[in-house]
Amino acid sequence: MTLQALTLTAAIGIAGLSVPRLGNSIPTSGPADAVTLQTPPATAETLERGKRMFTVACAPCHGTDGRGDGPIASNLQMKPRDFTRGIYLNRSTASGELPTDYDLYHTITTGLHDTPMPSFAQMRPEDRWDIVQYIKTFSPRFADSTEFPLDVLNVGIEVLPSPESFARGRALYLQMQCANCHGVNGEGNGPAAETLTDDFHNRIRPTDLTNPSDYKFARSAVDVFRIFSTGLNGTPMPSFAQSLSDTDRWHLANYVWALQNTDQYMDNQTPASFSK
Repeated sequence: MTLQALTLTAAIGIAGLSVPRLGNSIPTSGPADAVTLQTPPATAETLERGKRMFTVACAPCHGTDGRGDGPIASNLQMKPRDFTRGIYLNRSTASGELPTDYDLYHTITTGLHDTPMPSFAQMRPEDRWDIVQYIKTFSPRFADSTEFPLDVLNVGIEVLPSPESFARGRALYLQMQCANCHGVNGEGNGPAAETLTDDFHNRIRPTDLTNPSDYKFARSAVDVFRIFSTGLNGTPMPSFAQSLSDTDRWHLANYVWALQNTDQYMDNQTPASFSK
């Protein structure tokens, strides 16, 4: 299933509509493309509505100017995003690129698990879209034509979990030095764990991959594959799009996702036991 198809499903679900399904597939033409593309320039009315909603819902943390310096920010361990820099972690686009409008909408809708960023799913969809357009005014990158078109990820052919996939993923986990930050068994306790900062000099900690509550951006192996493909801009987490094939990124994603999903362990073996 392509990322376009996945985002279409999510967008339709958020809007309370239905989409016909055939097995594991859904329509992938027409509206799906519109979900991942940037929307037309916002009108003055849209930006004014977005500003009003942002001031009420977002400014207490992100600040009235979007610099991440709202009155609550100093009390938060994970600092709010500085929108003026145009650097976003949670994206479906290539490393270093801006997010799509839908990426922003999705983050506003779902929030970031185990962080101060809550879900605003209770907010009207049109209000969330207005906030997206207003957020984009904080960074000149969104008005720079050289930033577009965006290179949106296509997840390709999914590799299903299996003992063989776990074993290959474990080998790749060690080969790509994931254990340096996340630890040999994925518990977020690697030798570099206590030294990590983001590009804004904020202290950050690697995800404990064995703890479902510690996953901020992932709810499935597809999400983990996306992160391995796009990286998390502004953090030490790189993109593996150039260093690993699609297939190997799927094996690595299956292994990492299985670390906190013990029902996927097979033949009474944990993923870490497949290969050292």
